[in-house]
Amino acid sequence: MLRYLIFAAALVAATATGAVAAPKLIYQVDGVTVSIDHGQMVVTATGAVSSGGWTLPHLQRKAVRPAESDTEEFEFVATPPPSDTAVIQALLPVSAIGRFPLPHYGAVQVKVDAESNSATAPLR
Repeated sequence: MLRYLIFAAALVAATATGAVAAPKLIYQVDGVTVSIDHGQMVVTATGAVSSGGWTLPHLQRKAVRPAESDTEEFEFVATPPPSDTAVIQALLPVSAIGRFPLPHYGAVQVKVDAESNSATAPLR
């Protein structure tokens, strides 16, 4: 019985996937809209990933912002599938909605970046 438990534990350890992959830019962004709701900026983006298995699509504010820029910049990211997973190889739609603090003074547009392109939308 003890050998069976040791074997089972070794099998679980050998087949367990490692750490969860860090989010990466999605393949493309197709559209962006921006609105102000209850004192927050609401950014909605649609786009596509390059295969199945991507999870947790979301928008994240770019860490570095140019001073005096008229653009609020975001990245459209998701967690890719594990490299050893069989997934469909096709462009698949994804969307994300993010709520953020109001933009800095002088901002007139929002830009969302993806791996292959970016899209902008005016602040209203």
